[in-house]
Amino acid sequence: MKNRYDICIVGGGPSGLVAAIEAAHNGACVLILESGPSPGRKLLATGSGRCNLTHAGTIESFLQGFDMRAARFLKPSMYHFTVDDTISYFEALGVPLKIERGSRVFPVSERSHDVLNALIGEIKRTGIELRVSAAVRSINRKAEGFEIVCHQGMEYAKSVLIATGGLSMKRSGSTGDGYRFAERLGHTVNEPRASLVPLITVEKWPEEIKELTLKHVCLHAFIGKKRFERFGEMLFTPCGIGGPITLEMSRLVTDTLFQGKGPIRFVIDLKPALDEKKLDARLIRELESNPKRKFIKVLHSLVPALLAEVIVRHFSFDGTIIAGHVSRAERIRLRHLLKALPLTVVSTAPIEEALVTRGGVELSGIDARTLMSKRCEGLFFAGEVMDVDGDCGGYNLQMCWSTGKRAGFSAAKYALQHSYER
Repeated sequence: MKNRYDICIVGGGPSGLVAAIEAAHNGACVLILESGPSPGRKLLATGSGRCNLTHAGTIESFLQGFDMRAARFLKPSMYHFTVDDTISYFEALGVPLKIERGSRVFPVSERSHDVLNALIGEIKRTGIELRVSAAVRSINRKAEGFEIVCHQGMEYAKSVLIATGGLSMKRSGSTGDGYRFAERLGHTVNEPRASLVPLITVEKWPEEIKELTLKHVCLHAFIGKKRFERFGEMLFTPCGIGGPITLEMSRLVTDTLFQGKGPIRFVIDLKPALDEKKLDARLIRELESNPKRKFIKVLHSLVPALLAEVIVRHFSFDGTIIAGHVSRAERIRLRHLLKALPLTVVSTAPIEEALVTRGGVELSGIDARTLMSKRCEGLFFAGEVMDVDGDCGGYNLQMCWSTGKRAGFSAAKYALQHSYER
């Protein structure tokens, strides 16, 4: 006899797990097919293993972490399952949470395993069937529902929810299969590209100070007449720059780079708390107070020693000259450099290194109110497989929780209205 389910969820990541629980709570018989050996592998890696599971604030402030197109699309899902709902949901599952600097929300235990274990525990309690190492080969629309072909056999369901994620963090099991399924079922897929990802520069000197972290700096990018900036922490990598504010900036420049319209001029303001006048006064004070010290030693008091060495080596300063002999012109040149250390970004790191995928299933083909396909009745989407990506800091996981909840609810309602005769 054929196995028949109300809903088959393809993908056992954050959005798929929450969707399954929501559908089961609404009376649906649910099957999850996860291609990897275990569910939630990407969830375990979020927040460097601490799981930054949402971003505290109002719905309006939250949606500012997305572009206008994505924010409009997400609004119904966010009102269906808010940030406050997420916090209450996980605390009810036995995961106490805390809000840290920047409104980032983490488990008190700082263990992403606790978040995943809570979800898996609820999956078991609700009687949801979860199969791992069950890669789906194809999804076919039939008169009575869907035929789902995987290497373990054939399954049948009244509705299907694709929650396979994107192509980022490939080691976590993201393969892009969801794009292939969506295209075969009539959807347009916007080409995936890296977001929240390190950036690669023309300059090679970042490799000399790789892993050096800069705190409380401002990173600027210039695209045409537009200037973007982010303040906070960044680091240097073997190929360019990374760290939190670089990842946030990557969202704003990845389309330009992807379209071949680069390179993009970046500058680092190493002293954002000081304007040009105050910084000049600081430099005069440092130089006049230490007239017999070598210039490089004075520079060490202004920036990390490794970066000071790079400035001397690559920006034509004489590190051996004593401070008392530094000319006014050289002081002004140093001041400009400290306020605008230049870099030329030519590309993002590979999408496999990105935290999030930009691109995916085109939103115009999905009903924002229900997350059901406009192209194929009974087909639903949730999470990163859709062309929606947000800033660092819990935005993308909250998107998964909210769209998963909304899609799970809608899919259950649809499937039970079109249920098999039992």
